[in-house]
Amino acid sequence: MNIGFIGLGNMGSGMAANLLAYCQREGHQLSVLDINPAAVALLEAKGATAASSAGELAAASEVLFTSLPSSKEINALALGDAGILNNLKPGAVWFDTSTNEVSAWEALRAQAVEGIDLVDAPVTGGSEGAAAGTLTMLLGGDKEVVERYRPLLESFTKRAVYMGPAGAGYTTKLAQLHLNYLVAQGIGEALMLGAKAKLDLNTLYDVLNNSCARSYVVENYIPKVLDGSYDRSFKLGLAEKDMRLINQLGEHLDIELTLGSVVYDTYQKATKAYGFDAPHLSVVRLIEDQSNTLLRE
Repeated sequence: MNIGFIGLGNMGSGMAANLLAYCQREGHQLSVLDINPAAVALLEAKGATAASSAGELAAASEVLFTSLPSSKEINALALGDAGILNNLKPGAVWFDTSTNEVSAWEALRAQAVEGIDLVDAPVTGGSEGAAAGTLTMLLGGDKEVVERYRPLLESFTKRAVYMGPAGAGYTTKLAQLHLNYLVAQGIGEALMLGAKAKLDLNTLYDVLNNSCARSYVVENYIPKVLDGSYDRSFKLGLAEKDMRLINQLGEHLDIELTLGSVVYDTYQKATKAYGFDAPHLSVVRLIEDQSNTLLRE
């Protein structure tokens, strides 16, 4: 089977590496594409084939995966004569692992020719999970198609969960991210309470991580605030984009996201202050700057 993978960033590089190992065990071929030649070269050295364009890769792939920053990049590669949709062959399947807009994906599905399946397949678990092959994939689309390719999907994930029809995967991912970003801002405020009260922040972290407040965000993000790195594995501007998608989904579903709108506003302010490429926990840096207090010893 010929498999294609587009997007070898923090998430895509780990997924593609695990997928390549599976392809080599099972006798499949993996071709990869990215704007960063070094990322392509790393996988090429391990046995993947480098593709020259999205159209060429789509035409050669029975199964295509994409891992891209936003709908802007997805649409740029999908549309036009040399795009993915115009070059996928009938019978091909496209799994998009990005965090995308439901409406944008629906528009692409409407333009796909008969016989091509598009499945929203966003993943959660961070770049460390992508490298370790322990991601959770959230799938929306034709259940028969999902089950047909389950061994392939499970080759680079710990869980591949079918959530429902097209759009269900994206909706689930946005619901998960909603909680993630609420808690990310919450840890900044909780730590600031401790700092202003002159508590030892490492001890406070240990208490939070061994209480009902424990979560992935508490466990993994607080150390990256306390060491001042703010977690460079994910960009602040992408977090702001995610919060925009969450609020847009709320509007679409006629839900008043009171907390979501407040947190989105905070991410917008942080991105304006520190830039798109700043680490995503710079949202906590904003709290530090507003309080004139650094959250570290």
